[in-house]
Amino acid sequence: MTDNRDGQVITFYSYKGGTGRTMALANVAWILAANGKRVLAVDWDLESPGLFRFFGPFINPSALASARGVIELIQEYEWAASGRPQTPEWIESYARVEKYSFSLQWNNFPGEGTIDYLPAGQQYHDYASTVAATNWDDFYEHQSGGKFFDALRADMKRHYDYVLIDSRTGRSDIADICTKQLPDTLVDCFTLSDQGIEGAAQVAHTVRDDYRRRKIRILPVPMRVDPAEKQKADAGRTVAMQRFAGLPTGMSETERQLYWNSLHVPYQAFYGYEEALATFGDLPGSSGTLLSAYETLTRYISNGDVTALPPMEPSLRKQTNARFERRPGAVEDTVVLRCSAGDQVWAEWVEHVLIAAGLRVIVQAPPEVATGVSAKGQEAQPDELLLTNAREVTIISRFNALEEGAYVPPENSPVKPPLAIYIADIAPLPNVPILNSTFVAGLPEATAAERILTLVDRVPTDMPATLAGGPRYPGEETEIFNVPARNTRFTGREAHLWRLRSYLRSGAPVVLYGKQPASLQGMPVALQGMGGVGKTQLAIEYAHRFRSAYDVVWWMSTDPIGDIENSLADLGDRLGVHSESSGPDTARAVLQALSRSRQRWLLIYDNADEPETLSPFTPHGPGHILITSRNPLWSDRAQELSVDVFQRNESIAHLIQRVPEIRPDDAWQVAEQLADLPIAIAAAGAWLADTGTPVDEYLRYIRDRGPSAMKEPTSDESIDKTWDLSLNRLRERSRGAYRLFQLCSVMAPEIALELVYSDELAAWLKPYDSAVTERLVRGSLVQQINRLALLRVDQRGEGQRRDGSRVGQVLVHRVLQAVVRSRMSEEELAEARWQVQHVLAAARPQGEVDEPENWPRLRMLWPHLEISDAVTSSEESVRRLIIDRVRYQWLHGDNAAGRIRAEQAVMVWTEMLEELPEGDEERMVLERQLLHLKFNLANILRDLGEFETSRVADAEVLARQKALLGETHPHTLMTAGGLAGDLRSLGRYSEALKLDLDTYRAWLDSYGEDHPRTLTALNNLAACYRLMGDFRAAREHDERTLRMREEILGEDNPFSLVSGAHLGRDIRDAGDYERSAARLKVVYEKCVETRGAESKASLTTRSNLAVSLRSAGHHEEAVQIHEEVYEKLNERFGPTNPETLSCRVSLALSRFSVGDFLKAVRELHELEEHFRLRQGERHPHTLVCANNLAIAERSSKHGDAARKWAVKATEGLAEVLGERHTYALSAQMNLAICEIDAGQLDGALVRLQKTAEAMVAVLGPDHPTTLRCTANIALVSRELGHRDAEDRFEDALGRMIERIGADHPLISTLYRRAYLHRIIDPHPY
Repeated sequence: MTDNRDGQVITFYSYKGGTGRTMALANVAWILAANGKRVLAVDWDLESPGLFRFFGPFINPSALASARGVIELIQEYEWAASGRPQTPEWIESYARVEKYSFSLQWNNFPGEGTIDYLPAGQQYHDYASTVAATNWDDFYEHQSGGKFFDALRADMKRHYDYVLIDSRTGRSDIADICTKQLPDTLVDCFTLSDQGIEGAAQVAHTVRDDYRRRKIRILPVPMRVDPAEKQKADAGRTVAMQRFAGLPTGMSETERQLYWNSLHVPYQAFYGYEEALATFGDLPGSSGTLLSAYETLTRYISNGDVTALPPMEPSLRKQTNARFERRPGAVEDTVVLRCSAGDQVWAEWVEHVLIAAGLRVIVQAPPEVATGVSAKGQEAQPDELLLTNAREVTIISRFNALEEGAYVPPENSPVKPPLAIYIADIAPLPNVPILNSTFVAGLPEATAAERILTLVDRVPTDMPATLAGGPRYPGEETEIFNVPARNTRFTGREAHLWRLRSYLRSGAPVVLYGKQPASLQGMPVALQGMGGVGKTQLAIEYAHRFRSAYDVVWWMSTDPIGDIENSLADLGDRLGVHSESSGPDTARAVLQALSRSRQRWLLIYDNADEPETLSPFTPHGPGHILITSRNPLWSDRAQELSVDVFQRNESIAHLIQRVPEIRPDDAWQVAEQLADLPIAIAAAGAWLADTGTPVDEYLRYIRDRGPSAMKEPTSDESIDKTWDLSLNRLRERSRGAYRLFQLCSVMAPEIALELVYSDELAAWLKPYDSAVTERLVRGSLVQQINRLALLRVDQRGEGQRRDGSRVGQVLVHRVLQAVVRSRMSEEELAEARWQVQHVLAAARPQGEVDEPENWPRLRMLWPHLEISDAVTSSEESVRRLIIDRVRYQWLHGDNAAGRIRAEQAVMVWTEMLEELPEGDEERMVLERQLLHLKFNLANILRDLGEFETSRVADAEVLARQKALLGETHPHTLMTAGGLAGDLRSLGRYSEALKLDLDTYRAWLDSYGEDHPRTLTALNNLAACYRLMGDFRAAREHDERTLRMREEILGEDNPFSLVSGAHLGRDIRDAGDYERSAARLKVVYEKCVETRGAESKASLTTRSNLAVSLRSAGHHEEAVQIHEEVYEKLNERFGPTNPETLSCRVSLALSRFSVGDFLKAVRELHELEEHFRLRQGERHPHTLVCANNLAIAERSSKHGDAARKWAVKATEGLAEVLGERHTYALSAQMNLAICEIDAGQLDGALVRLQKTAEAMVAVLGPDHPTTLRCTANIALVSRELGHRDAEDRFEDALGRMIERIGADHPLISTLYRRAYLHRIIDPHPY
């Protein structure tokens, strides 16, 4: 995900150590984040990193211990770059700070405010040698090191508002990276000693003189200035000003003098003993403090955007400041916290409460966890004396009440009696005195914390401060929980769960995988391993066990990838992120909402085998990401957690759970034969329990049928024989159930119960079991499969579709599906797929894919199309689903994936077509569908900006459809409408208008005026008239479309609102600006009410409204709206989306209207270049940008540039659109103004008179644009000394006031006798 923040990189540098540079950075970072800014703090002082000490209270110690940082970031690129070409895209894939950074634990920053921390690197024993190992010359010369740091800088600026880098001291290669290559601003810290001033000044002048092209801003900052030595300090400041002559740049001498007088960091002895933040230690508003100095520095760094630390609750400030205080570690202040493995989330919360109260807490892992957790990476064990004198606190729940009731403390246990915290409503344990116990079940968080502190002899004081920054209170219900049902037979894996929780709490996404552990920081965690080892079950168990640690827990299947987008859309509805679609745009909006949210969330991506595909769906923010995968290539993107087969004791425990009467030694032999593969162990246990067969007989069968295959299970095929007994048992018991399972094997692993229990599927089961006509019997078939552990039924009452219906499903493991398919012949497999294809076709809803009410059911079908090989079907009804899928993806903006699917289908159907004989009925049907598929592919190409490719495709399809289907067939007319859209996109408006007229008449004659597609054709015709400059015809057609859509579809229907927005444009084009704004405000409010404030329709309508507001003279309101809308459009849809580009043009013009000429010119130049390169020199949008640039450059006093752009716009628009097009006439008027500036008054007057004559004919005499031209004629006549000029001016002024009102800014402009130009907001295609 890309934020596109265009943030600032600021390096804090000092020539000598001991200046307080690092402390200054930490405090500035906090002030910025407290003002809602996203901040990255980077510890680039690689030799002696210390930035983490100022953030200590907000960093999880275990996270810091395993944190990778700058060193690893550079090393991984260096290793990968050796001996291979480095393309820009490849370099960018390694230059990503989010892989290594993590967020500070502080929940009180407002808005998007956050501090992410990028450490120097892992502090192991050979750290120093690692730092010195890099050959920087080779890194730059042979490994594109400079390009790597440029890409890293771009990545940081894209994701953060401010990046603060703590550079090492002195002069070195590492320091040069920080001071010369990375920063926008260099904060040059120095003490007022001669050596300090001289060294810092030399570096400053070197950076300024050698890197003028970079224009690095340099801020010299005197540090550790002793207020008791004022005379010496003043003298030192004077010397510094002389040595730093001309710095900071960009200031007048007065401003520079004020800078030096106001900015210095005083010395305060209080801060010499502990690394503490002045943001908590100093009182806000006090002068002469470190805090006030850092606020002044922040003001200069941010160019006045941030000036002070916002107010903070005194109690919170005091409580947090106390966390920095260094206290001797008294043994009586230490507690040992014990809990069951199932109560780890409670232990985390209790640990925070106790630490906040000043206690040292040692969390003791449960025995079942401690035996399976490697000592590597764990905290050093406390010494025996500390443990002996510590107080033992045990969390009691239903998980451990029985064991704790019989617990006997070890010999070295604390002298003081143990304490108990009851988190469940259970009877007190007999071996713990009631006075040593507290009960918190069902209590609010603050009350529970007070009771716990009272239990450990701590007086509860400021409870909000105690709880600030801590884990989520486990006593509160999770707000949103959507995870498959918990496996009640889940066994073992306690060490995995404990380690997984540790990885995730470090702020790193996790991938569950196979063989190698990892300690990557700041990335997802992946559970990786071969099929059948239980990755999914482990992820499900984690989600249920730790659900109370999160506000939102959301499970997503990643196969196919489109399911992620649909699932995120469902999550968006639960979060209140409304949207009319469920494609990538909506998914992006939901991910952005999660990134900005203060909620704690967990996203689980199941079976994610393609890291590149999943990458766009992993948000940042206060949440966790868990991934299951069989792909071993996640190592550079996520922490890997190895998931291997069961430990032998886990296999035995699972078998005993399923078959209580089995002897341990028999269970051992079964586990030995099945190589401890969890899915095979589960199937064996279920079969033994169901049949009652002796273990010896079972083992004999396994040995006879292939024991060697089980010794080293390395593929799906190697375990086929494991299932023979269970599958044969199923077939013997119920042929219907076995056939159902066969059909499930050629569907996606997650199958909706609605589909499993459907009449369509039952029809194919009837030959095997005639009783399936009864729905209850269908349920019994599913249960028979479930009894043998071959599938799981997940009713998931908490999960719902977007339409509110239940999402119950059956889950079949992919390994099992592959096994079942391997037992079928090619003919049987083809028949099963054929039957499933017909089930899917029969389940298709009536109506069109364009109708939103059909989307939930269609989404139920999509996952099964690929595995059932629907694309190769010879049946029309099945192939229709492929076309529906492509169109659905186009409707929802999923154009990249839709293009791939469409092109693949085109290739397959083309080959099928070639095999059918000419004249064959089946060939005609297939060709008709192939042509319609190509039409939908052309729609995608047009939305991707490939206008000419789309036009060629539509033209070829249309020609063939006319010959095959006739000119009035719906498919033919739809393609004709698409071709007209291509022509409009290419700027060929006249050709598009003719085609749109013919298409509309054909729809009208053949299908009637109230048919939805007739109204769509009428809407397109209105758009064409609007682009042609005929606002009257556009308005007439839009009014008719709106009236009929409201009558047929309703006033709040999405299509009705689209027509309402178009009508608002027409009214603005007619010059009725206030009326246009009023209408668009109503449409916008309805869009927000029905589709959500951040839906595409709402955002584009609001941008449209802002144009009308600006036209009506409300410039400040318009620029505010455009800034807000552009940020959201850019965030959700990307910078090259047509709607984003349209809003960007309007934003530039709104900024111009409020006098921000510099930004307007820069934006318009970039936009002109974009349109010129993408759409050509003569495209209307390119030429409109030229027109607007002429006005912006003129206002910036760049007369020559203005005339150049005005000539280009005038000539181009007249040639492309015609001399009487409203755009061309406006450009003529603007060119005349430029000619007046150049002293060409006579020629300008003639041009204005001809233009005014044309405007009267095209726009009318009282149109505001006509009146502008009339006023300009009067003004130039006045300059030429014409006698009646003043009277003509007064007449024009009066008519203008009558039309737009006396308060409009244009009237003030006229009173100043200034010329009136015309900027243009181009209409969408």
